[in-house]
Amino acid sequence: MDKTFEWLTTEEKIKRLSSSTSAVFEVILKHWPTNPLEVAKILGEKGKEKSLSAKYLYHFKKLYKLKLIRMKKIGNTYIAWPLEIEKLRIVKEIFG
Repeated sequence: MDKTFEWLTTEEKIKRLSSSTSAVFEVILKHWPTNPLEVAKILGEKGKEKSLSAKYLYHFKKLYKLKLIRMKKIGNTYIAWPLEIEKLRIVKEIFG
């Protein structure tokens, strides 16, 4: 696990994102849970599914490494959702 950005706040992490990764993060925030191909469609990308999936999975992995999203592989695709949603789910489980 890379701890380079661990000490940064969420806002500071978001400011350090490239414009393309930031756009992917915005889509995940607004349309969760989502997968790489859904993000590509929302952003208006066209092309082969395999290359689009790989391109957006790269951004998913960057966001996951920065602990801005959670990711899970389901079948042949990855599903992502914001980390804040995961925190709310845990609080709800604790306080029922």
